[in-house]
Amino acid sequence: MNFKYLIIACLLLFNQAFISAQEPLTAIDRQYLASVVHFYEMAEHSKNEVWEGMELAPVCLFRIDGPAFLYKHPNPPGNFIQLSDELYVGKQRHLELFGATQVEINGVLTAIVDYGASRYSCTDEAYAELFHELHHVYQRNNVKQIGFDNPAVLLNYPENHVNDGIKLYEQKLLFSMCFNNDEETFRHLLNQFYSCRLMRGQIIGDYLNYEKTVENMEGPAFYSEYKFYNRFTSVNGTIKDNYNQKHFFGILTTPLYGRNNLRTRHLASGMAMCIILDKKYDNWQKEYYSKNESLYDFFISKFKPQEETIEIDSMYFKLSRHHTGQEILKHQASLNNFNAQQGIKIQLHFNHHPQFEGFDPMNAESLNDSIILHKTMLRLSSGKHNSLFVTNNKVLTIVDGEIWKVKKVVFFAAADSITIREDKISVDINGKTITWSGTPGMKTGKEIIFNCM
Repeated sequence: MNFKYLIIACLLLFNQAFISAQEPLTAIDRQYLASVVHFYEMAEHSKNEVWEGMELAPVCLFRIDGPAFLYKHPNPPGNFIQLSDELYVGKQRHLELFGATQVEINGVLTAIVDYGASRYSCTDEAYAELFHELHHVYQRNNVKQIGFDNPAVLLNYPENHVNDGIKLYEQKLLFSMCFNNDEETFRHLLNQFYSCRLMRGQIIGDYLNYEKTVENMEGPAFYSEYKFYNRFTSVNGTIKDNYNQKHFFGILTTPLYGRNNLRTRHLASGMAMCIILDKKYDNWQKEYYSKNESLYDFFISKFKPQEETIEIDSMYFKLSRHHTGQEILKHQASLNNFNAQQGIKIQLHFNHHPQFEGFDPMNAESLNDSIILHKTMLRLSSGKHNSLFVTNNKVLTIVDGEIWKVKKVVFFAAADSITIREDKISVDINGKTITWSGTPGMKTGKEIIFNCM
């Protein structure tokens, strides 16, 4: 069938499927439904150009409280409707999808992206991020020696102003290396970068390994997003250059301190190392994935830098002393703002640690060694009937030494969304779906404590 007529047929089927549910097709839904097949064709065409040997997985594009488009999935859920040979449509809420990540759908690891997120100014940006997630699925399925970073380390990562000052200088060196074509200057920048890492290792010790693990996994995926966007974007050169500087490179030159966007900063530093390797070596990607070493160590082994005296201006340390201190104060402000919310304050106390199903590490703030503020998503469960799924709402977890060991959950909800029976608490409101068995504790007009089984 002609591609144009295939899309028209899909749109008609989609409308028919959703009219009965009183969920009309919106303009943004039509835009992504009409383009997902073309995206996948481009991804197939470019995957080896971006990263030799990369294999593609199924994809799912969705909108919160809207549709979910599943493509190239070998075993779609039974409640999804087939639109064409390999394109299916269902509802986001049936799969509880959230964010840009990878999830198992009917046992098959699938790359997902929320195309309704306001950060995308065009479809090219959303599809580039979907390619990023496709690379993660490839990593998880095929590159077993590269593991994900442990977000629990963020609980205790040192907020040290000397480390922060050197880190900001180090990231600017990486940014400069990406665009420098003079060999002598490049070697000097490289030596300075290497020397910064050595000095920071003396300050933060094993926490440097956390940075490496982020770079290992996220660096190649962000690099793949960058390559795909620049190869296939339809926007003009000026708009493309602006997005490159803002989205891909801006994090390397933006002054950030403490744990603020720490993971994102090393996502960008990993990408930068990939871009620099790309400029100097052919087929390095396959070689890197064949080795059992970090991206940073691989980078150093290829370029062989020398340690030298760091030429860092004292300004960096003066600024970081102030701003790192401010970051520490912000943690208390975040806790105060959380506790000032409207509604009933609900505390779920757990007799046993629940199963930690998922969270958004990019938007989780460690307020201290035992309190984590989840700003966008948290999912917990226990057995078949106990579950907590909170999206786009703030929720605190009080943990027992590690982020995964949750002792208590605290959140706010409207009184009319809360139901308490003798042995169960339920909260059902947009963004909060909670059902847990247990016994009621204290209850006042402003606060509820529930002891969870």
